[in-house]
Amino acid sequence: MTILPVIIFILVFVPSIVLIVSMPYLTKKTISFGVTVSAVQFLSEPLRQMRRSYARISAILHTILFIVGILWLIYSDEHSKQISWIIITYALAMLVISLVINISYHFKMKSVLPTLPIAPGPSIMKVDTGLQKRNIGLSNYWFFIHVVIVVVNIVFVLRNYDLIPDQLPIHYNSSLSIDRYAAKSYTSVFMTTLIQGLVILLFLFENWSIRREKQQVREDVTYRRAWSCFMITASFLIVILLAVGQLNMISLLNINFAIPVILIIIAFIILYALALSFWAGQVESRLERSADSANVRPVHDEDKWKLGMIYFNRKDPNLIVEKRFGVGWGLNFGHPVVWLILLGVIVVLVVVR
Repeated sequence: MTILPVIIFILVFVPSIVLIVSMPYLTKKTISFGVTVSAVQFLSEPLRQMRRSYARISAILHTILFIVGILWLIYSDEHSKQISWIIITYALAMLVISLVINISYHFKMKSVLPTLPIAPGPSIMKVDTGLQKRNIGLSNYWFFIHVVIVVVNIVFVLRNYDLIPDQLPIHYNSSLSIDRYAAKSYTSVFMTTLIQGLVILLFLFENWSIRREKQQVREDVTYRRAWSCFMITASFLIVILLAVGQLNMISLLNINFAIPVILIIIAFIILYALALSFWAGQVESRLERSADSANVRPVHDEDKWKLGMIYFNRKDPNLIVEKRFGVGWGLNFGHPVVWLILLGVIVVLVVVR
């Protein structure tokens, strides 16, 4: 086994473990394991102990799983399919463990809630109606730069089309040796371009949704702009990454140059997302609170969140909403367009595969 798959494994999953273990400390001070609480309740000793317990159990289980995954990867052969199955199996196991822990702590939180310091009944959350009239996130016009890069890449490939070999390398094993080819055609050459277009549309949609989703407080502006900047930056870097991969595939770029560039881009996106999660996840804790509101439980549409994690509201026109457990944005599974988008993603993955 070469070191490259291990590097990628560590690069992708270590930040994910850090984020999972830290999750209870990144949520708003009015939500604990998917349950609405007051600030006083959030800071109470029982919930402090629950957060510590969650972090400890998550760290132990995910560390054990990670060690097993690394050893499995190291002692496997260099067959690309086996490595792929190891990574897929590990990711699924990681997801299952996280879901089980999150759901168990959600129900534990609901059972503990009646014993916490009493808070007044739910109140209407403060809303600055003037905020929705502003440009909250970065403009979608930034994605025009991404489109220009794709167009330039298309022109470059077309101008050098005759130099492209008849057999295109489409897969490498862990030793970076080619183990799969595809016949040269416009479809095989420009499949990556199609994926670039889909990536741009996906991140453009995410940025549009962040700008459009209903707001709660004035400080939400900074939070949204930060995530909007991430969407545009990540989209730009992924477009570059795919362009590098395409040029390498059609032998217009050396693999010894392509691999480091791809790894650097992946590392930057992951570290950017991790840093933003820790910074943005703590935004609310830095906001000034009045003594009168410290023990007030705000309205969070409790009944619209299933298991404290899945948002399902047919009456909400927003396609994405701020996550209730953790940081970032999630889907409104009550909106039919979301299911159409998910179906489209599945179809594209099947076709690309």
